[in-house]
Amino acid sequence: MLDETDLVRALQRHWDFSGKDEDVAHEIYHDDAVLEFPQSGERFEGVENFREWRRQYPATLKFHIRRITHRDDLVVVENLI
Repeated sequence: MLDETDLVRALQRHWDFSGKDEDVAHEIYHDDAVLEFPQSGERFEGVENFREWRRQYPATLKFHIRRITHRDDLVVVENLI
């Protein structure tokens, strides 16, 4: 597990590049990561699948981190999008 400084740095890098450079933004994911959208029922298995979906997303997105909370192996990032 990353120490707190490295964790925050990695998450900040991820959100700084999300919507701009998906290769950089997806460095934090394991190859077998899963992305789920409970509200729509969408589910993407494997980082390659949701990286490609994000590359094709038609809208321009900007992210602002409001809060990062973590414990053990769980990290929650609250964003304004």
